[in-house]
Amino acid sequence: MTYLVIGICIFLLLAVIYISAKPISMGIEARRNIKDKDDNNGEGSQNLEYNYDEVKNTQNSISREIEKLSDLRDRGLLTQEEYEKAKDKILN
Repeated sequence: MTYLVIGICIFLLLAVIYISAKPISMGIEARRNIKDKDDNNGEGSQNLEYNYDEVKNTQNSISREIEKLSDLRDRGLLTQEEYEKAKDKILN
C-alpha cells in the first residue's frame, strides 16, 4: 500500500513538472525577447534616465519662468493681478 501511495505521488509530481515546463519556458523566452528588443533599440534604463532628465528640465524651466515673472513684478512692470494670472497660466 505504501508503495502505491509513493508511486502515485511521484506520478503526480512528474505530471505537474511536465505540465508546467511549457509555460515556464514560454515565459523565459518572452523575457529574453524583451531584453533583446531593448538591447537592439538601445533603450532600457537609459530611456528612464532620459525621461527623468526631461521632467527635471521642465521643472527648471517652469521655475525660471516664475522667477522672471517675479522679477517683472518687483520692477513694477507687472501688477500683482497680472503676475497671478501669468503664474496660474504657467502652472496649469
